Amino acid sequence: MLLSHHTAFARFAPVDLPLAGMTSGTLLETTQGWAPVEQLRAGDRVATGDGGFRAVLAIESRDQEDTPLWHVPGGTFGACSNLLLTEGQYLAVGGRDCRRLFGLPTVLVPAGALAGFKGARRIEPAQVRTYAPRFTTEELVWAQTGLRILCPGTDGEPHYKRLNYGQARALLMMMADGKLGADLAA
Repeated sequence: MLLSHHTAFARFAPVDLPLAGMTSGTLLETTQGWAPVEQLRAGDRVATGDGGFRAVLAIESRDQEDTPLWHVPGGTFGACSNLLLTEGQYLAVGGRDCRRLFGLPTVLVPAGALAGFKGARRIEPAQVRTYAPRFTTEELVWAQTGLRILCPGTDGEPHYKRLNYGQARALLMMMADGKLGADLAA
């Protein structure tokens, strides 16, 4: 029996997924000092979580409408000043609670799970230009002097454990001694 597939598949329109990235003004450490992400160019060398500097292969940037943004106050995870991240961006978190829960020194927490952690909050979706530096391999880059933000690699291989929403909330709850803001998924 032959199957006729000409009606089996619906036509679709491609979806432009939000670019997980940083907004204008996010400071990254380069060999020339701290620079806003929007000023980076291919070839610039950026400080990474392992202590070395890696060359940026490219900077993806995109204007996005109705992008869910997260305000991360200065002082959170070592950031020297306030910062805006897109909901899909991951931050590196480390410490004894990471070891206790996951057996790892560092894990990645999605910005969308930060609600109520040390004043982190979701702000109204807005039109924003996002920037995502790309490297050969996945890297954690130093931002706002003490925060580590994930930048994907072109090899597509994950090198760090990404937590899902529930895992991230459990970790943040431990880190906040049980004092965490409202759970947005509830």
